[in-house]
Amino acid sequence: MIRRLPVTLVGGFLGSGKTSLLHHLISSHQGGHLAILVENPGALNLDAKALRGLCGAMRRTHDLVLEMPDGDEDLVVDWIAARLRELAQAGRFERVLIEVSGTSNPTRLARHFGLLPGEPETFSPWAELHQNIGVVDALDFYRTFVAPPPVPISADLIELQRAQIASASLLVLNKCDLVDNGQREACVTALMKLNLNARWMEAAYGEVPLEIVHRGGTPQELGLEVEMSAKLKAGRAASPESSVALGSALYRAYRPFHPERFWAWFNADHPGLLRVKGLIWLATRSLLVGGVSRTRWQNGCGSAGIWWAALPREDWPEDAEVLMKMQETWQEPYGDRRQELVLIGDEAELSRTTREQLDACLLTEEEYALPFADWKNLKDPFPAWDIHDGQ
Repeated sequence: MIRRLPVTLVGGFLGSGKTSLLHHLISSHQGGHLAILVENPGALNLDAKALRGLCGAMRRTHDLVLEMPDGDEDLVVDWIAARLRELAQAGRFERVLIEVSGTSNPTRLARHFGLLPGEPETFSPWAELHQNIGVVDALDFYRTFVAPPPVPISADLIELQRAQIASASLLVLNKCDLVDNGQREACVTALMKLNLNARWMEAAYGEVPLEIVHRGGTPQELGLEVEMSAKLKAGRAASPESSVALGSALYRAYRPFHPERFWAWFNADHPGLLRVKGLIWLATRSLLVGGVSRTRWQNGCGSAGIWWAALPREDWPEDAEVLMKMQETWQEPYGDRRQELVLIGDEAELSRTTREQLDACLLTEEEYALPFADWKNLKDPFPAWDIHDGQ
């Protein structure tokens, strides 16, 4: 008899900290093998790459990270069903984690576990839903729902966040280090109004106790059939639409940014730009990969490792598949050093801010022609990076 796999959905708005929470769950897991399915808008699934890298760094070589395909809803559901069947039949996975896109209501997937009469049971032969986590950015939630700014985000995006919160069985108020005690308490009060019966907890970097996330027992033993049914109804009532259409753009370039110009762009006001995430190459720091993350209210930048091109050949991985992946982003004379950013937001804002403005941040022809060693003398306002930042 094939054991149905327990599934944890991880949802939440753009930049709420879903990937950080998954990092914590994976790095803290002491049991059997994990399968992680990652949905991300845009042409580059950076979260899947980051989680795959974490599994490798943790020597969890039998864990599996898969990128969910782009396409219509039926295609995505069929793909998940096929993967859950394969994972269950393999018999070697303990749990499945599914990261749901920040532009989507997790209810669209949760309803396929057959928890409501008349709802599809697409996933239920192979898996059972144990937890639907809603990750909430405390600072963003406070400024959007508790003390709205003069120019709030669109009504569609607010309704999407309401639906993500309403359908969650566990709410994680994340990034609590960015708000004071009064603001945090106001957030909790507002969250409870949106989802009265959800369990909730506070976190700074997605660090939640595993015993709260991974509850043991069947859905019947845990009372999850009743609990999840109520959450599904609430999520669907809050927003009948499954997702909100936002534009996304991939920016890639094989020339370094001038630190001062990119600093100015990165910290400028871009009202319609909701999310920026990816890797950067600063001319003054050609040893270290820069990892950047920008939400509406917070910018972060630090070291994300060392470029392969900066390491001696003997320190490269020996695995043929990894080497082949390296070649996909390799361009002479500077190897894998590059800009690789995903931007998500209003279509009009993306058309204004992507290619033209970011191209202006790159070294000019005159600057690029300088000796490689002279790039270090360019003005660099970024704080110092520690090689162990792990941003």
